[in-house]
Amino acid sequence: MPNSPSTTAPLAPEPYLSFVVPVYNEERVLETSLAALKLYLDQLLADRGKGETWELVLVDDGSKDRSVEIARVWIASEAKAGRPGQTRLFQLPTNRGKGAAVRMGMLEARGKFIFFLDADLSTPLEETPGFLGSLESGYEVVLGNRRVPGAHITRRQPKLRETLGKCFTLLVNLALAPGVHDFTCGFKGFERSAAVTIFERSLLNGWAFDAELVVIAQTHDLKLAQVPVAWHHEDDTKVRLLAAVFGSLRDLVTITNNRLRGRYK
Repeated sequence: MPNSPSTTAPLAPEPYLSFVVPVYNEERVLETSLAALKLYLDQLLADRGKGETWELVLVDDGSKDRSVEIARVWIASEAKAGRPGQTRLFQLPTNRGKGAAVRMGMLEARGKFIFFLDADLSTPLEETPGFLGSLESGYEVVLGNRRVPGAHITRRQPKLRETLGKCFTLLVNLALAPGVHDFTCGFKGFERSAAVTIFERSLLNGWAFDAELVVIAQTHDLKLAQVPVAWHHEDDTKVRLLAAVFGSLRDLVTITNNRLRGRYK
């Protein structure tokens, strides 16, 4: 596993916000999403008027399409525009799973507050201020929640996938982490030291890695908030539903064993 960006540049000053984006065969959306992130974060921090800065940390999880090329072109164009090092690209040599990509990005991120989100921006960036406000008020982990009052889903998942997600949440609540309503929403925020505590201990790479993060946070008594979000489903041919279901059940057993053996302490 590389521990330096595949596209090197002098590091920008330590940012206030880091946004980590795992990338796997995202050529369809990546260029548009990078432009949207830049536009939104520039405006958000300008409106705050505190001189804060941001960075993007992209982690490619063994893409077989043009994702890496798109990221490298973006980084080169940003360097020419006077923003060298504000976007960094890391690469896993083979496809290992979203958990592995997020872990690498979160541990490489340098911001005071660190978010991770899906490359398709299925949770709108406009949700950021609510998460940031919770983090700045003292919460150490903030989870996006699509299943509480105040949440708004503009395009739902297929019925089978939504039902399986609810069953997964119920199982995790019963076995591991009661009180959390949505583990798999792909928008989460962390105070930096909490991110290090969690991601240095996380072990899973598959679909259940989100549940493991919550279990680790609760093991360390980190202050956790759940924030209702707007969200829309994006079709994702990369997810093999049956394999994800069986893999998640196996992973829940692994999380239980790891917790009992004290591996998350």
